Amino acid sequence: MKEETAFFVGKSLASWDEAGSIHWEVNKQLLEQVSDSKFNALEKDFDTLVSGYDICGKSVVQICCNNAKDLISIKKKGAGRCVGIDGSQAFVDQAKLLAKAAGYPGMEIVCSNIYELPEKHIGQFDFAVITIGVLNWMPDLKRFMRICASLLKPGGYLLMEEIHPVLNMYEEGNPSQIAMSYFNREPQRDDQGLDYFSGRKYQAKENYNFHHTLADVLMAAIACNLSLKNYIELGKNIGNWCGDLEESEFVPPMAMLASWQKQF
Repeated sequence: MKEETAFFVGKSLASWDEAGSIHWEVNKQLLEQVSDSKFNALEKDFDTLVSGYDICGKSVVQICCNNAKDLISIKKKGAGRCVGIDGSQAFVDQAKLLAKAAGYPGMEIVCSNIYELPEKHIGQFDFAVITIGVLNWMPDLKRFMRICASLLKPGGYLLMEEIHPVLNMYEEGNPSQIAMSYFNREPQRDDQGLDYFSGRKYQAKENYNFHHTLADVLMAAIACNLSLKNYIELGKNIGNWCGDLEESEFVPPMAMLASWQKQF
């Protein structure tokens, strides 16, 4: 891993470990909820996208799985082998607790920096999944997409639900408004915390996020032999960022869904 990438990822993962207990206070009720056979934490539109594919008995990997509630939801929909990967030990520990509570004690939850993923996972999965709030943490988007594609078997699918790149231009406020160029690719340093639920600020370990344009995302996928099959833009708040814009007069694109297939 390049030295610069290692620096940014290391800092951000330390900040996520610090935020683990804060997120758990909000999400610990999931320990009871995940035991329900009908448990489904997927956002409605992404759930529809996933349901458009035959996942029954298929192998699924979630990249940067956080507490794995989305992966557990996919398992409840009939998926076979499910593996969650996350670089934060704090969230891996939560994921393991939730998987056990859901009745899947054997679900594989791997603690690994995605840029240092063990080779044994390469080419093992029918589906790879990315849900809200992953791409902005990736300093090297092209390499990240190559790793995602490498996890898939030939013909496998990458399913993505993400904050729309246009939303990166906005700064939260009342109202939220444009505060940055769409083409600003400089690392964005933050030490005000990662409490996306209450919006509370706290003096946190520094983390770094990165603004990638839609073209960056699409071209990174093309470069690693992924063929776009579905793309949807939404004016919905899925990431607890500038949520007031959903009700504004001029709603920008706030979310995007995509599916790609790995070519043979």
